[in-house]
Amino acid sequence: MERNSLTDRQQEILEYVASFTRDAGYPPTVREIGRATGLRSPRSVSQHLQALERKGFIHRGREKSRAIRVLDRPDSPVPATGAHAVPLLVRGRVVAGELAAPSDFAGTSYLIDRELFEGTGNYLMRVDGACMEDSHIVAGDMIVVSPGTSAKSGDVVVAKINGQTSVKRYEEKEGSRRLVTSTGSTTLDASVQIVGRVVGLIRARV
Repeated sequence: MERNSLTDRQQEILEYVASFTRDAGYPPTVREIGRATGLRSPRSVSQHLQALERKGFIHRGREKSRAIRVLDRPDSPVPATGAHAVPLLVRGRVVAGELAAPSDFAGTSYLIDRELFEGTGNYLMRVDGACMEDSHIVAGDMIVVSPGTSAKSGDVVVAKINGQTSVKRYEEKEGSRRLVTSTGSTTLDASVQIVGRVVGLIRARV
């Protein structure tokens, strides 16, 4: 299908969806597209999105409001986002240096470039507390967690301590294994379980 198969309005919407997704890390809603393009009716926006999907330029998830993905195709007027949805654990935040309630997936996700972070099955957690600032992790950051129980000395990990969740640095020294923050440390024993390594960080704009 040739590029000129898109109307001017469809191309405008496609370019907005792609640029919004690259900048924000997740796609826009129908209302946000309408405000940006001057379309007052959500139905009009949906009709244009349906046309873009029918022509093979985007894919729309039906179960979420932010579920528009720009598809990779050689004749597209915009590059694909190359992103995949990474879920955010939002019920109970991971706490830097202290303990929080266990977190559960709650249906919220962000589109993230597949090439940015290592590992598969990654998820996001939002950080409270300031005890990991020496690792450049501050309150409000979202950490990208690669699930698994293994770690090497120096890794920042997410661990469950007595069933509660925390983010700390893993250290092996002189035969001992510890989880460390700037304010203290925890020795690994049967009550401590590493559940993932921190492989990336997303910081909200201020």
